[in-house]
Amino acid sequence: MTRTVTLVLVVHDHQPVGNFDGVFAAAYEDAYEPFLGFLETHPTLRLALHTSGPLLQWIALHHSDYLRRLRALVERDQVEVWGGGFFEPILPAIPEPDRRGQVRAMADWLELELGSRPRGAWLAERVWEPGLASSLAAAGVEYTAVDDAHFVAAGFERDALWGHYLTEDQGLSLKLFPIHRELRYRVPFEEPERTIELLRRVAEGGEGRIAVLGDDGEKFGVWPGTKRRCYEEGWLQRWAERLAENPWIELLTPAEAVARHAPLGLAYLPTASYHEMEEWALPPAAQERYRRAADRLEEDFGEDAHDLLRGGHWRNFQARYPESNRLHKRMLRASRALWHRAEEGDACWREARTRLWRAQCNCAYWHGVFGGLYLPHLRAALYRDLIGVETHLSGGEPRVECSDLDLDGDLDAVLECEASAAWVSTRGARLWAFDDRRALTNYGDTLSRRPEAYHRRLREAAVGGGAGESIHAAIRLKEPGLAELAGAYDARGRDSFLDRWWEGGGSHDWALERFEPRGRGSREIVLGALEGEAPSLEKRFALAPDGALEVTYTLGSSRARSGTLEVELNLGLHVPSADDRYVEIDGGPAEPPHFAARARHEGVTRAAFVDRYADRSLVISTDASATLERAPIETVSLSEAGAERVFQGVEVRFSFAAAIAPGAPWRLRFRLLPGRAEPCR
Repeated sequence: MTRTVTLVLVVHDHQPVGNFDGVFAAAYEDAYEPFLGFLETHPTLRLALHTSGPLLQWIALHHSDYLRRLRALVERDQVEVWGGGFFEPILPAIPEPDRRGQVRAMADWLELELGSRPRGAWLAERVWEPGLASSLAAAGVEYTAVDDAHFVAAGFERDALWGHYLTEDQGLSLKLFPIHRELRYRVPFEEPERTIELLRRVAEGGEGRIAVLGDDGEKFGVWPGTKRRCYEEGWLQRWAERLAENPWIELLTPAEAVARHAPLGLAYLPTASYHEMEEWALPPAAQERYRRAADRLEEDFGEDAHDLLRGGHWRNFQARYPESNRLHKRMLRASRALWHRAEEGDACWREARTRLWRAQCNCAYWHGVFGGLYLPHLRAALYRDLIGVETHLSGGEPRVECSDLDLDGDLDAVLECEASAAWVSTRGARLWAFDDRRALTNYGDTLSRRPEAYHRRLREAAVGGGAGESIHAAIRLKEPGLAELAGAYDARGRDSFLDRWWEGGGSHDWALERFEPRGRGSREIVLGALEGEAPSLEKRFALAPDGALEVTYTLGSSRARSGTLEVELNLGLHVPSADDRYVEIDGGPAEPPHFAARARHEGVTRAAFVDRYADRSLVISTDASATLERAPIETVSLSEAGAERVFQGVEVRFSFAAAIAPGAPWRLRFRLLPGRAEPCR
């Protein structure tokens, strides 16, 4: 007779802050609502359900009946609600007050709306760091789930992981469930009988064992081919039938499992996430070595090959992607300032805190098999909330702060006023963010084209296909030609005011040089580079009273020189082609007008980038005429549906003829004015 085995299911449903309403709606129709309906008709299928805060808020607004139905399942003890950080942050990457605050806010919401205060918490991307145990315990969490890979990294044998463990930090204790890789890979991609076979082997291994399946609810309808597999082809129904036919499999909620089963012991886990995340966090060359090593080890160790390797960890994404790092460090800066002036009785302060927490949603900070950081609408949403917090904190008075704001080793300056903020680095005297505080948009929100490990595999990929496979399977292409597009990379990033001097058939690039600070006021900072193979260059960044950013160039030389100054701006405009988003040149419509167009214009002194849909515009004017060239910034990235082209913004290059006489510097001024959309004249 087969021994009894406990099966614990934890389903995690999530949509990020800033995702398109249509994506929320499609995921609801394809996965969340059908799965809820499936649970309603299968009362013996008992599990824990975590729904992230952004998704809960969307459901409450659009499908409040879903919450009523879910509450009924909670009240009949079929579903145990799990909490976590409300806006799905990577908890170790945010400050302690925000960790506890987000977890408690989620628990309060669930208790109010669903009548049950959660005891368990889902960890976004199962990112674990040892100090997290005390943060969770202090916030009222009793248990969480991490991958079995976390335990294996600590030296545990996989066969010792059929249960739960205790860990602690600073004397505060937390229970840990290991999520079993074998179950995660089988459901729903293999036939239900394969799951039963696995559980039978687990049961035969000893008494009182617990098998845990914790994974994304999107695999039950959102991932490619899974809607057909789970519902139209009846996979979920067959799975429920097989479980019911085998009464030695006891489906318990996590709360019931910890009540019935004693902990297996004490465990101290290293910083870790699931194997795929640790691989994605590595730079491309390291990912290639990781894959080659895993392939060799699989000959001897099979599926356990990855247990012998360690990849990177989640924080590595901030080292790999400056765009992620800058967003993260601005978030930390805002959090410190907000909690330093904590006024929880003030409605404006509480609104700013909510904005801060929304800006901590994890998805736009990293990239793996999902678009994440590569999706401009996700980044823009975080910037919208972050700029809102910074505006609340600034007080409206003009000021300049100088320090290493993004902690990359180079001095930065932020120039702030009520209407705008400019973020400047001494590396290249470049502008890496320019915020319109009325429209809550960062015109510097672009993304560099850089190597990714999967780019080498694009030539082997096929257009379409792969339905019903795990999203970790072979790459699919959403359109042909992506391999060629992916081969172009940006050596100096996609910031603005990247400068090059052309003279006598040669050129000098200032973009990677370190400029020296030469002056600072309440509205300005001056940075300079000495003469060498190029003229000396001094750049003055200043905020005008109307919120315009004025950038004044001064070129000097000890000898007569004649050449061309090329200034590159990269603008975070994220809609490639629409009738209500267009370019104006010197007061008239550009040809072609849309943002993604390639074009060259002569004798330009004014260019406007207009978004009438969002009622905003950015006008760039110069006091000398220029040749202006514009082109789309496009990247190739992965999403769950395959590799895709993503429009990241507009490259705008200005070229000026410059003649310099000894003792007679050549000067140029840019003026960037954010404002409302004006009709095309």
